[in-house]
Amino acid sequence: MEIYSNDEQQVEALQRFLKENGLAIFAGLVIGLGGLYGFRQYQEHQLEQLEAQSTAYNQLLEDVQKPDSDKEAWLVSAKKFVDENQSSSYAALTALLSAKEAVLKKDFAMAETQLRWVVTNSKEAEVVALAQLRLARVEAEQAKYKEALATLEVVMPAAFAAQQNELKGDVWLKSGDEVKAKAAYKAAQLVTEMGKNPLLDVKLNELAHVAG
Repeated sequence: MEIYSNDEQQVEALQRFLKENGLAIFAGLVIGLGGLYGFRQYQEHQLEQLEAQSTAYNQLLEDVQKPDSDKEAWLVSAKKFVDENQSSSYAALTALLSAKEAVLKKDFAMAETQLRWVVTNSKEAEVVALAQLRLARVEAEQAKYKEALATLEVVMPAAFAAQQNELKGDVWLKSGDEVKAKAAYKAAQLVTEMGKNPLLDVKLNELAHVAG
């Protein structure tokens, strides 16, 4: 099972952006506040805190990629990081990564918990959308089709419309409703650039016999 095939590159892009620009952006914001209000101590504390979060997150990222990584211990460390840095964007990315590791262990309950935390706590619409898509896939994997469809019945940024509708089609197809699956695939096709998703074309071709 590959729950993350459609959106892994987007998460990697977010990770790179935060790694390369997170400190600079936040530093500019806090320095601006310092210039206006003289909050020098506050400024220094916030910068130190953000730098520590960045360092800890990157260490977690490195650790989980090691061939001999103790995944159980890593998940404990990741949860501790999330609990201690709940307002940070790094916490949301760590929760997404924890959910992925939980899925690999087939611990779907843990994966759902982590993904729901992201949906509830992240302030970034794109990160929330990623979590909702992944949550729906986890639910569908457990044959929780009603729950998966409910998870997908939310407003997402326009950039996610194709993925959202294609996933709806996948869930409808798994639940046995080919008519609704085909309609969802067609909706996805309408917002997909020509030739960008050949797999979607295959899915529609396989439902060519279905009226609609």
